Amino acid sequence: MALLGWSPNYWVALLAMIVVGVSSGAALTPMMGMLAPWFRATDRGMAAGIAATGGSLAIVFTGVIVPPLTGLFGADAWRYTWYVLAATSVFIGVLCVSFIRESPSIPTASSQPSPSPANSPARTPVRPGTGGWPVQVYTNPFVWLITGMAFCSGFIHGILTSGYGAFLEVEHGIDVAVVGALFMGIGILSIGSGVGSGALSDKVGRGMAFGATFLIEAACYALFWLAPGLIVFIIASVLAGFALRSTYTICAAAAGDFVPVFMAPASFGLMGMGAGIGGTISPAISGPIADATGTLSWSFAMAAGMALVGAALGFTLHWITRRRQHTLGRAN
Repeated sequence: MALLGWSPNYWVALLAMIVVGVSSGAALTPMMGMLAPWFRATDRGMAAGIAATGGSLAIVFTGVIVPPLTGLFGADAWRYTWYVLAATSVFIGVLCVSFIRESPSIPTASSQPSPSPANSPARTPVRPGTGGWPVQVYTNPFVWLITGMAFCSGFIHGILTSGYGAFLEVEHGIDVAVVGALFMGIGILSIGSGVGSGALSDKVGRGMAFGATFLIEAACYALFWLAPGLIVFIIASVLAGFALRSTYTICAAAAGDFVPVFMAPASFGLMGMGAGIGGTISPAISGPIADATGTLSWSFAMAAGMALVGAALGFTLHWITRRRQHTLGRAN
């Protein structure tokens, strides 16, 4: 970020942005993956939800610091903004190294998923992959099923971030200040959405929580598509805020449910890869479609359809885990 602030030309800025993107993902994966050793399966959703609020608070933080910097430094404000963010990251890194510990006890290669009550929806229906780390993660069908849902989530959110402003302001004439307020409202609502969805996944199971989240998103994007208008945009934005951090949180909670807890970061990394691929390709698909049709409506239609696919995968996960719990219960 400091290099980005200093960059004298486009190519240096491009290189700096690549490094920023890589390092952000590199920090995110162990950050959320390390929750598994610290919490029981029945508490991980709430813990992941609290941790995920940091991403939403970051939006508020940048909204607070960027305008004053713009007033102080004028045309060079973007450079000083990156310097401030770089210094903030260094400060947070020092705090992490000083205070955060890997786990309550050092996990071993033979560690198994943490136990939970037999009647708990979050109880792990273990069907481990073959081999050791990280092969056991990459051959685990549950991890791949959740990775598929992460892909759906990334695809949906890629459309939201790339098309929201243009759809409301350019296509439907909503004032830019109103669009900005609605988008900030999405960010504010998302602060609580992760905690709520994480706690829900602890109670009813990861699959059911995934399914419910994707159904909310399906309703949200169907409203954008089928009934555009200010009142509908407000309702759809509220729904988007409720669901924005939910799939991310549930993925983090589930990362250690189906593999030994010390493999949770690798599991979450695979899920993050799925979300990243989805978020990368959706604008590349929706943009040409919008150019060809003259409207972004079909982009939101795609998002609604992908949300239904995600819901189907979530309820499939719920059905499989419930069935395996029932089988294990009968065997015991």
